[in-house]
Amino acid sequence: MGLKQMLGLDWFDLAIQVGITGMIMIIADSASTGPGGDGAIAGVVAVSLGLLAWRRNRALKHIGTDTGEVQFDRLLELEGRVAELEMDRGRMLELEERVDFTERMLAQQRDPSRLGAGEQR
Repeated sequence: MGLKQMLGLDWFDLAIQVGITGMIMIIADSASTGPGGDGAIAGVVAVSLGLLAWRRNRALKHIGTDTGEVQFDRLLELEGRVAELEMDRGRMLELEERVDFTERMLAQQRDPSRLGAGEQR
């Protein structure tokens, strides 16, 4: 499963997300002093992850959520179609045999001496 199908974003979008988050973390770290510094960095990470989740949700809606469940349903549909084709092929073979038999019967009625001559060889 590719990154685009899993996150709804390609590697470039994800790299931009990570890069911006890293830069904001550096800014928050240098701007905050004292015991609240770690809290500022944690807040930046939380906001970034929330933004990433929102972007993922939005992107997956736009690409038509190709989840495993959708793929499983499609696989079942395709298996059903293959089964139908196999049944139709069997019917076609039976019809071909019937047409061949009918052609032999008609040929026998039209020229019985020719068919009989072939049997004497």
